[in-house]
Amino acid sequence: MGFPRYTQECLDAAQGKWPASGGFHGENVRKSRPKFIRVFENDILEKVFARAHPLTPIVWFGPFIAYGLGTGVVRAGVPGAIGLFLGGWLVWTFIEYLLHRFLFHMSAETPEQKFRAFMVHGYHHEFPNDKLRLVAPPLMSWPIAVVVLVLYHYVFGGLMWAVFAGTATGYVAYDWIHYYTHHFKPSNPVGKWLKSYHLLHHFDELDGHGRYGVSSPLWDFVFGTYVPLKKRSSPEGAR
Repeated sequence: MGFPRYTQECLDAAQGKWPASGGFHGENVRKSRPKFIRVFENDILEKVFARAHPLTPIVWFGPFIAYGLGTGVVRAGVPGAIGLFLGGWLVWTFIEYLLHRFLFHMSAETPEQKFRAFMVHGYHHEFPNDKLRLVAPPLMSWPIAVVVLVLYHYVFGGLMWAVFAGTATGYVAYDWIHYYTHHFKPSNPVGKWLKSYHLLHHFDELDGHGRYGVSSPLWDFVFGTYVPLKKRSSPEGAR
């Protein structure tokens, strides 16, 4: 496949040739699989740009959040900055839902489509416990941030950074909640609910259809993809 070069195990997993690839499997099958595989042959791509420690999102976006809040207070006052910040956070929850439902779970029929879907999100469903490919790596988060900033520039003008601060904070919260649902055992009711809601997105009979919200189920309610934790539905009912 030209540059970048992918490992053979990555190419095989993308086409469903990896043992037990393709969605829901029994607990014993999941436990027998490795927690991760190598994706890129190039060490720099593999270790720097395609993987991410869970603390890195705040390192990348923290300065922009601080700058956005500061400029928001200067240009719109404290109440205005808070409103812009919260609005930006709400926008993130919508972006999260749209990306997860329509991009991350894109239909894939041809080998090229299957590979693209695997690289965007399929890897996470095949190897959900890979700790360094759970928060979005720079190859994914930075381009999305640039697109959002450009749009905010045209929509909000000089207030764009205050809105972006809220959106970036929502993104960091999403990444951390996502990591939390996979690698922590929450003791509080909210954490337990979020963990159950997301893991059912992975592992119940719906096979990933429905329950697209990770940091919030808001847009699942709005668009009819919410599925109660104790209610079992057919895949058609959750699409």
